[in-house]
Amino acid sequence: MPESSVRPGQLCCVTVSKWWYRAIIHRVVSDQEVEVFYPDYGNLEIVWKSCLRFLKWCYLKLPAQAIPCSLAWVKPVEETWSNEATLLFKKLCVSKLLVGIVDEYVSGILHLFLCDTSTEEDVYFHCVLRDRGCADVCGENIPSQGFKELNPSALYVQPSGKQENAELVETDLHLQQ
Repeated sequence: MPESSVRPGQLCCVTVSKWWYRAIIHRVVSDQEVEVFYPDYGNLEIVWKSCLRFLKWCYLKLPAQAIPCSLAWVKPVEETWSNEATLLFKKLCVSKLLVGIVDEYVSGILHLFLCDTSTEEDVYFHCVLRDRGCADVCGENIPSQGFKELNPSALYVQPSGKQENAELVETDLHLQQ
């Protein structure tokens, strides 16, 4: 990919261990590296610029597969989530099939309850976080302070209605040219 195209917001693909992934350049880290957002997985990663390629047109139109989500009815005990809460959440998620119960979809964020049903008794994440003193159950969905800054998909992934409108505008622009 030419250096002039290596800028935040540029759609591309990245090769990692012989596999290709759709990516969006999130920020330029150095002369050799960029941080990319993977819209189909929802994570950030620093990669070499030499691994970037332009994305084929047919893959540009596919919707992102990652959906911005937030655990329903909980908020951190302090202003932000503690390391203890984050580690506990990750431990609850690791290598398990989980049941997600949708509470609501507001402003492009899916708020859901997560439940581990693999044991005799169902384990609801919001209850575990509350019982361990890592969260307050609040009975409403309040995105964490800084959610958009910590979740780059909010910058690049639009809810479906806006996505369709963006495609229509893009099509109109191509027709005018």
